[in-house]
Order: sequence, then structure tokens, then C-alpha cells
Amino acid sequence: MNLFKIIFAFVLSVTFAASYGQAQQAVQSQKKVVKINAVKQDTGNPNKNQLKKYSKDELYNIIFPPKKITDPKEIQAMEIFNEGSKKGKSGDYQGAINDYTRSLNIFKNANSYMKRGYSYMMIGNYTAAIADATEALKMEPAYAKAFFVRGVSRFETRDYAGAEQDLNYSLDIEHTNPIAFNYMAAIKFMKQDYKGALANYDEVVRLDTKYQDIYTNRGMMRHYLQDFSGAIQDYNEALKINPNNVSAYNNRAAAKMMLKDFPNALTDLNKAINLKKDYADAYDNRGRVKQAMGDTKGACEDWNTAYSLGLDASKNLIIKFCK
Repeated sequence: MNLFKIIFAFVLSVTFAASYGQAQQAVQSQKKVVKINAVKQDTGNPNKNQLKKYSKDELYNIIFPPKKITDPKEIQAMEIFNEGSKKGKSGDYQGAINDYTRSLNIFKNANSYMKRGYSYMMIGNYTAAIADATEALKMEPAYAKAFFVRGVSRFETRDYAGAEQDLNYSLDIEHTNPIAFNYMAAIKFMKQDYKGALANYDEVVRLDTKYQDIYTNRGMMRHYLQDFSGAIQDYNEALKINPNNVSAYNNRAAAKMMLKDFPNALTDLNKAINLKKDYADAYDNRGRVKQAMGDTKGACEDWNTAYSLGLDASKNLIIKFCK
């Protein structure tokens, strides 16, 4: 599972009852309220973008050894290390790997292993990244950034238990990394620990109010916890940042539906569909809103569109309500 493409680009699709009375009953059962579908198209790869920014702003700024060196071999290794850091900062991760390897062949250094591991992570070689982070931790057992590199890489290799352990260690040592909190939220979400996911999203917001998609994702957790008003507040923030965020419109409509605010839910879904004409989930949700408002014909038109776009969940609604 690739976090960049799956975990943080979710949209809500409400499993909404066919009548107003049934809707009231549905609110009482969380399992009947909402399901999650991965969005069909990436919405910006928020963590990948944050990792690139982290590369430029912090990671590659780490110096070779945090001490004065006089040994000629160490000086030579440091010079090559610095060249690798310049390349990494510019986005030339393979060039950075080559330089860090040359540096390590001259002198073993925890920072060199960590940075090479990060560079491997950025090109998707997670096995090599894990190996380098482990070497760095052998030399510096409390190295927060090495735990971070290994935690992210373990997540990407689906070792979620190992990822959670490493990210926890990283955050215990260095409580200032919003990317680590965002990955932790993904792990909590997969474990259906929505309160835990929400707590981690709160930390992301505390550290970086402009973290991409953060308000959409935090709103989703609030929706799961049936805090529909709180979810709407987060989707409002998401739309302030990006007025063309189709997921935020769809998700906000889902929350409004659960509060029985059908007219405004319909408005949001119309906006989502205007922005993304092939948005199957939004058509399905709009059909549910129209059904709740008594427009069965319009509902059936939307469900047929959603089904034609590949959303199989709409088929049952078509069979049940449409001629």
C-alpha cells in the first residue's frame, strides 16, 4: 500500500437511508453511517510533497559529525558527504546516494547512513533505507531521524507494527515532525482507532496548519466519530486553502446529510461534480440526497451515472428504487 496514493486521499461516501425516517435511525449506528472509498485520482501526494520540503528545509542540512575533525580521512569523507547533501537538497537523490556511499567507504558515520537511507527512501528503495537507518541506530541508538526514516520505510513495506514502533520512538525523542504524526494517523486509521488518528492529526495541525489535505483527513476522522459539526468546520478550512478541493465538497456534503441539511448538501455535491465530472461517489451521494428530498427520478439518474462510472454500490439502489 502506497501512502502517497491511498491512505491520505480518501473521500466519504454516505450509506444513507432511503427515507427521512430511516435516516434518523441510521445516525444511531456508526457502521451504517459511512464507508470509505479510495479516491480514483491522486489529489497531490501530500506526504511526498512534505518529504521533499523536509529535504530542503531540514534533513540535508545535518552536518557530517557534530564535532571538530582533524583526521585527514574524516575530512575527505566530510567533503564528499557535503557534496551528497547538496545533491539531496536539490532533489538528486541518486547522486546523493553515490556520494554518501563514497563517504562511507572512507569513514563510517551515523549521519551518512541516515542521509543515504533517506535518499533511498525518496527513490522507493525501502529495503536499502531500512538497512541504512538500522546501521545509523547501531551507532546512535537515540537518533530520532533514523527512527523516522526506518518507520516510514517500514510503513511502505507494509510492516505497520514496525513502522508504528519506530515512529513512536522518533516522536518521543523529537516531537516536532508533522510528517511522522501524519504517518501515525494513517496507522491508527487502518487499525480503526479513529480517536488515535484524530489525536495525531491534531498534532499535524499544531505543527503545520498548511499541511496538504490535513483538514480533509481530520474532518474524515471527526465524521467517523459522529462529530459532524466538527467535520464540517475542518472541511471549511480545507476549502479556504483550496477552493477546488472536490473531496472536501463531497465530504462536507456527507456531514451535512447526517445533520439532515439536505439543501446545502446538494449544493456541495453539485460543486464537486462541476469540478470533477466523473466523480462517481459524488453522484452516488447526490442521488441519496435527492432521494431523501423526494426526487426519486433525479436520484435514479445520479445512481445510474455513478454505476456507469464504475461504482458498484449504486447498483443496489438502482434495483431497489428505480424502474
